[in-house]
Amino acid sequence: MGNVSAVDVGIDVGSTTTKICALDAKSNNLLHTSYERHGARQAESVRAALNSLARLFPRASIRLALTGSGAAPIADKLGVPFVQEVVANACAVQALYPRTRCAIELGGQDAKMIFFRANETTGALDVADMRMNGSCAGGTGAFIDEIASVLNLPIEQFDAAACRGRTVYDISGRCGVYAKTDIQPLLNQGASRDDLALSAFHAIAKQTLGGLAQGIDVRPPIIFEGGPLTFNPTLISVFKERLNLADDQVIVPDHPETMVARGAALSLSSMFADAPATIDPAAAAQTLVGFTSADDDHAPGKPFFETAAERKAFARRNQLPEEPHGPESAAAKAHMRNGRLRVWLGIDSGSTTTKLALVADDGQLIDSFYANNEGDPLEVARRALVRLRDRYAAAGITLDIAGVGTTGYGELLFNRALHADYHTV
Repeated sequence: MGNVSAVDVGIDVGSTTTKICALDAKSNNLLHTSYERHGARQAESVRAALNSLARLFPRASIRLALTGSGAAPIADKLGVPFVQEVVANACAVQALYPRTRCAIELGGQDAKMIFFRANETTGALDVADMRMNGSCAGGTGAFIDEIASVLNLPIEQFDAAACRGRTVYDISGRCGVYAKTDIQPLLNQGASRDDLALSAFHAIAKQTLGGLAQGIDVRPPIIFEGGPLTFNPTLISVFKERLNLADDQVIVPDHPETMVARGAALSLSSMFADAPATIDPAAAAQTLVGFTSADDDHAPGKPFFETAAERKAFARRNQLPEEPHGPESAAAKAHMRNGRLRVWLGIDSGSTTTKLALVADDGQLIDSFYANNEGDPLEVARRALVRLRDRYAAAGITLDIAGVGTTGYGELLFNRALHADYHTV
């Protein structure tokens, strides 16, 4: 590698890993790849990558482009191009696998589907549409980590366990909290860890296809990319099964874990051909010493309060009214009849928090509850309901629950558990 005169490098700084791809700038031949977890030290991982490049290509002219969710501030600091990760992915697919009609890429905390079509005039591969998940990591590599923890399986053994699985259980793929809630009773009932690992892969595939495709036809050939699909080939088999794909309709690229980094490297000879991107990797690494993604070169903004007295004055002017809810509130007293209080119970079971509301017949709020799920939303809600009952009992009030409604991520779970009268999205 020391004889190469010019190298194009793409670095993909993702939510959990940093990927490097180095290409011969003249031939685009692959020279080097790397895939490492960064442990939330993104800038430090890029600095290590640059030092590695300096050792690998000591006499080469190196051009660099960065991509990934954590790359933009680092690219700005180094003065090199930044390419959005979906664009980088498309660059790699268009150049290397032009038969592709759909790309499914799973990362540490994101999932993407890119839909391609052949240009009617040129025959080149064009991006027709793309979909990417939101801020929740359900259905991604982080989801696999969560389930491996619940099953007490080392992450390196998860795919082998799933490969041995034979029975598929219905597990939520939208949220790790609720997947755990689905899995724990199955474990208690004797379901095998192998079957549950396989079920988790089916949950991921179901979440990806249902949550991202959203009615768009998923046409083959389909390319599978990203770390979770690289290190869990059984997950590809699950996608293949659910999409009813033949062997020749599945594309597993060389080094699928670094495809987005490779796209960033390829962008240097196309969209950034004339952009300043040449670096001295050792000097660039030194630039990142002590740098974090939160750093910037701008002067700090004016604080909201110059002094503690200003803050106290603001708090006095904007003081919230005393809590009007609870057994001693005017609302409770107004609706109580002969020591009994008729209320309707609403439960919003979210991905991270559980919320309860007690509402009178006329819609007035009587009481409420809000807390973190603590990984066990049903138990959190049970304790909250017991405390509500006991608080009102201590005040000499009997709660009459006229009806129960559920909503949120755990809408159906709570509906079944509490035999609710109504559930809604």
